[in-house]
Amino acid sequence: MERVFAFTDEYGAFGWDLTNPSVATHFIISAIIIKESEIEMVRNGAEEIRLKYFQTGEMKSSKIGSNHKRRKRILADLIKLPFSVFSVVVDKRKLTNMKGLQYKPSFYKFLNNIVHSELRRAFDKLTVVADEIGGSEYMKSFSKYVDGKSDLPTLFEKPKFYFQNSTNDVLLQIADLLSGTLAYEFDIHKKDTTLQYKKILDKKLIRIELYPKTYENYTVDNSAQAEDYNKDIAEICFKQAVLFLEKYKDNDDQDVKAQVITLQYLLFRFMNNNQRKYIPTKELKNQLNYAGIGDISTQSFRTRIIAKMRDKGVIIASSSKGYKIPTKETELYDFINHGTSIIIPMLERLKKCRDLIKLGTANELDLFDNTEYSSLKKYFDN
Repeated sequence: MERVFAFTDEYGAFGWDLTNPSVATHFIISAIIIKESEIEMVRNGAEEIRLKYFQTGEMKSSKIGSNHKRRKRILADLIKLPFSVFSVVVDKRKLTNMKGLQYKPSFYKFLNNIVHSELRRAFDKLTVVADEIGGSEYMKSFSKYVDGKSDLPTLFEKPKFYFQNSTNDVLLQIADLLSGTLAYEFDIHKKDTTLQYKKILDKKLIRIELYPKTYENYTVDNSAQAEDYNKDIAEICFKQAVLFLEKYKDNDDQDVKAQVITLQYLLFRFMNNNQRKYIPTKELKNQLNYAGIGDISTQSFRTRIIAKMRDKGVIIASSSKGYKIPTKETELYDFINHGTSIIIPMLERLKKCRDLIKLGTANELDLFDNTEYSSLKKYFDN
């Protein structure tokens, strides 16, 4: 299979005053996908288009602005070239209840995980070229993300990922132009369905991946999962979590509110490319802190939040790495093993205490004779 190159650039930035027309409601990352054998052809063709419409300047979406007649003429010339488009569109409005994501590091980490996962899922042999750091906070974070991922597979091993200055690379300029063009399809401050840019780009679009997915319309599937991923387990656990949220999302009890916030975050991570990862307790507690619940002890988190949700039928796997909604059999065993490591020693201590008292009182006192301990008595005597 021939190697493909993905030239990427983004539209939008961090910011949550979404009613402000200068703050984008969506963050869009577009990748221009080109076969290795056709790069020079596309580069030469794009350079001719740049000279035609921009002379000595860069071919940037911001330089076209709302001059849609000009934008459509440029697109009409560009789509004749042999490239495809893959875009990730993040609706920031749907992240407003995820308080932890309203901090730059968390927000950019979320974006980086999405882009990394989607590109890996879409292409086998890929080299990614991104607009170099410049003034883009997203690209700064992406650079740090890539540098810090020493365990990433070959996708991010040099020279299969590198930065390029868009001033000197007309292919990155196409990515900028198309991300900015798609803003007219998604950004509420710019959206105009009469422009029909998606229709114009239809034959070029591999896929537009929308995030975040919401549980109201999310469908569990088998696509690009680990070998031990089990759709049936994922679906059962997903449905139990959704049922809990639908029943308790408007409950005013402080503990139930904390349960809902915690489960919303676990479900959010489940649906948005993190099915395989355990979420550390600290990260979940931070979500409660961000949401105004306050700082609670780890013990209280386990007993008042996680345990209570499990009592109500929510299936939450746990291990030393944290918590998650299970998607495979091994994660259910993680939960059982973690639980038995606590429960079995505790039961053994109860049994030892009971036996010693019975022996010391010549069998006159059995601690489990009390009605409230009848279930324990049945357990030990069977």
